Amino acid sequence: MMLRKTWAFFALTYLISWFLWLPSVLRSNGFPNLPEIVGLPGMFAVLGPTIAAFVLIGLESGRAGMGRLLRRAFETGFSAWWWLPTLFLMPVIGLLAAGILSLLGTDIPEWTAPTLLAVLITAVTILFVGGGLEEFGWRGYALDRMQSSQNAVVASLVLGFFWGLWHLPLFFIDGTTQAEASIPVWQFILQIMVLSVLFTWLYNNTRGSLLVAILFHTIGNTTSALLPPYFATEIGRWINFGLLLVTAMIVVLIWGYQSLNHDQEIPRPSIVKS
Repeated sequence: MMLRKTWAFFALTYLISWFLWLPSVLRSNGFPNLPEIVGLPGMFAVLGPTIAAFVLIGLESGRAGMGRLLRRAFETGFSAWWWLPTLFLMPVIGLLAAGILSLLGTDIPEWTAPTLLAVLITAVTILFVGGGLEEFGWRGYALDRMQSSQNAVVASLVLGFFWGLWHLPLFFIDGTTQAEASIPVWQFILQIMVLSVLFTWLYNNTRGSLLVAILFHTIGNTTSALLPPYFATEIGRWINFGLLLVTAMIVVLIWGYQSLNHDQEIPRPSIVKS
């Protein structure tokens, strides 16, 4: 039953998002005479996972279940220690990657440190239209169900694959990070799979906090947007991947692959009806 629900989520998510991205893909590839306004629906494509999650939760548990899913984005009933990796892990990895590039003398595009205002504006934009709200779907719906039949690491890697593949249309849309940086699709998916392990680690240690997942996603994408040097070169992307991989391996070794937490308990808050 849970497996069928997970597949239904992926199918609905892809259908919604890829349909909304399609006009932009067409305009960027073979239909250049289409007006610019056809790209407007693509702004809402990132909400595909969220829409799919609320639709399916609504069918399963009604309005009460949908309300519960929404409220989970505001819950903070976990140890305050977990705010540290949530807020600072991705910026630290980004700065380390940029620092290693600098030490290697790699020729990277000129970069100026952003102002605090620029950071805040970028973060708020990304929260709403750049990935943050995806977490109602990826972690809030899919991960709960996948961990009911698989260990935390396997669930993370499988989810990471479908999460990464979901971005495929962006590689064919002019102006996106994926297209402009010429990132190979397989390399992007591989990085997302490793990153997914870190999401699960935070999620499972904060009682399934969607607030943590949303912030971690927002801060990670903000870091990528404001520290472009490590995405602008192939060696930079590999350095970033290596840092993520080492971090994920340390997490698995310390917290264990079964649940990625010391309590050996996997939270499944969206499976339980309100």
